[in-house]
Amino acid sequence: MKVRSFTTINFVNLSLKSTIREAISAFLEQRVDIGCITENKKLTGIIHKNSIYRALLQNTSIDDPIRPLMNESVITIHKDQSLLEARDIMLKGNVSHAVVLDHHQEVFGIMTKTDLVNSHMAVLEDTINRMKSLIESLQDAVITVDSNLKITTFNQTALDLLQLNGKHLLNAPIDRFLPPFRRWLIETLKTGTIQDAKRISFNNITIIASFIPIREINRVSGAMVVLRDVTSYENIANELETTKRLKKILDSALELAYDGVAVMDKAGHLTMVNHGFMELFHIQHQDEVLGQHITKIAPQIPAQLSLEFNQKMEGELIPIHNQKCIVAQMPIYQDGQMLGAIIKIIFRQLDAWKDILLHMDKLESEISYYRGELYRISKDPHPFAHVISQNPQMEKFKQDAVIAAKSFSNVIITGESGTGKELFAEGIHNESGRKGAFIKVNCGAIPDELLESEFFGYADGAFTGAKKGGKPGKFELAHNGTLFLDEIGDMPASLQVKLLRVLQEQEFERIGATKTTKVNVRIISATNKDLIQLVNQGKFREDLYYRIHVIQLHIPPLRERLDDIPLLCTHFIHKINKKTNKNIIGVSPQVIRSFQQYLWPGNIRQLENVLERAFHFSQTNRIEMEHLPKELNLLQAPVSISPKIAEPTTVINRKQSINQTEKQVVLQALLACQGNRSKTAELLGISRTTLYQKIKKYHIMEELEVKFSSS
Repeated sequence: MKVRSFTTINFVNLSLKSTIREAISAFLEQRVDIGCITENKKLTGIIHKNSIYRALLQNTSIDDPIRPLMNESVITIHKDQSLLEARDIMLKGNVSHAVVLDHHQEVFGIMTKTDLVNSHMAVLEDTINRMKSLIESLQDAVITVDSNLKITTFNQTALDLLQLNGKHLLNAPIDRFLPPFRRWLIETLKTGTIQDAKRISFNNITIIASFIPIREINRVSGAMVVLRDVTSYENIANELETTKRLKKILDSALELAYDGVAVMDKAGHLTMVNHGFMELFHIQHQDEVLGQHITKIAPQIPAQLSLEFNQKMEGELIPIHNQKCIVAQMPIYQDGQMLGAIIKIIFRQLDAWKDILLHMDKLESEISYYRGELYRISKDPHPFAHVISQNPQMEKFKQDAVIAAKSFSNVIITGESGTGKELFAEGIHNESGRKGAFIKVNCGAIPDELLESEFFGYADGAFTGAKKGGKPGKFELAHNGTLFLDEIGDMPASLQVKLLRVLQEQEFERIGATKTTKVNVRIISATNKDLIQLVNQGKFREDLYYRIHVIQLHIPPLRERLDDIPLLCTHFIHKINKKTNKNIIGVSPQVIRSFQQYLWPGNIRQLENVLERAFHFSQTNRIEMEHLPKELNLLQAPVSISPKIAEPTTVINRKQSINQTEKQVVLQALLACQGNRSKTAELLGISRTTLYQKIKKYHIMEELEVKFSSS
């Protein structure tokens, strides 16, 4: 603590011209015994009331100046000095008062002997409070006794540990509540030495106790007992012993491993290696590598893939010291925290391993395919079992499609080109139980002049060249069944009016006929266009839109179900195998990873076409990167990963591209719906909650406000 906190600042301030009368008056008013004499705020000297008493006894006039009575030898201290320094200065000067100066050497106040005593009492009280707080906050239990073995202090931890009530504990003899401690406390008080780590049983618990003497002015005045439940130590010891056993087991397992294994911490420093690893990298002793960074010992291995990007590497062909090696690695986690990574290197008899693995891969692929086909044909009653997928979005879509099939309402299927809209439309018809046929019409592939006759048919002699007896249209053919209108967004406006009437009345007339034909047809539409935008542009009738838009099903694009790519590749490979004399067993892991980094604007159809082309150009039993079409430049991902090739950057760029595409789709939908979020969510085939999340994620409202304000 500093002097300024305990200084008397209401001091008597006099000048050299002040009289004895003025000094006495100031002393009586301030009730002090000393006054400061200053000139230009600087200390000149002090005057004490005793000096005035002596002068008056010598018949000095009360109106005489005080200058002859001034003491110029003044003990001063600085206001920012410590109390201990102030005490030493006053003791050395043998004075009961000292003048306190500030940074400008001007008088700040006066420190008296009383001020000094009060300051030390405050410091003592503060120290006692700090000690009490410290003892109370300790995790260890603490009890203190005086020289008569009476309890003077204890903390809450001691009460909890020893299961005591502190109400009657203070000033009680220690042996009344804690008799096992008496012996060691007497020994501590007698010898004045610490009795450390004594094992004591009390109240069905075993504790470790240390007895520490408390000294006051070179004599032992009491003792302190520090206690801890030994169970915690035993648990730690057991954990350490278990850890040692596990480490021995791990060491033994690593040594028995046929190939090279290395373990590194999260910073990339090697912590364990086996003899296989040392043999591959020509290392004589483990001490040469333990603690070294992996890039220094094995620069060929892309360790940053696991350490920095938290990714696995299930098997890459990497040359090490002119020897082909298969490297696998993965991060190690505990409680959600990454501890490091483990690397395995296969380098012995690699050719034999390759033949065995290829053979196993072929057998596994064939078994999986035929098992799946058998299951779908004979066991699985699901109407969409033929749709290859394991993606959660697609599984949810299948469930929604089954629900839609059971209803009688019209259905519209939206999705990008190549996502399989026709496949699902036929599945919905098959599951609906309707006895009629499934009739398909591609609204964008029929010339405008033939659309009406295709839909409604014509009567005998309706026009020159008409087929004798007439011809039924698609609606008649779909009676009691389903009419699938593909690419309905391309339907001419003239036909939209007639289609709307048929949907409303369930009746129509053939071209050239006078008889009305009644039908019972369910409509399933499909489009890859934004029908709401076409409605706003006047290219699609709004009343027709709401007539066909009763149940909407949106098929997610392939870029949102990348986990389906391995299954789809296997399916298409077997499909193409059946049409040719080749026997391709599958695609390489590098091709799968590259496929999963591509955005697939053509979706499933494009994937099948890419595989079919690669199938014909492959001269091996597996499709590799070099067999892929050259025009797919985004598929040219690196076959082998090295520290200089940052494959994760490609992954990040892919994610950024997907996010950007998704953002643009949501923004365009909002613009088409004039900012109406309910219509936008319906248009996109997502819930309003999901739409709000995407608007917030991509900060779309700011851009939307700018576009609306500019328009």
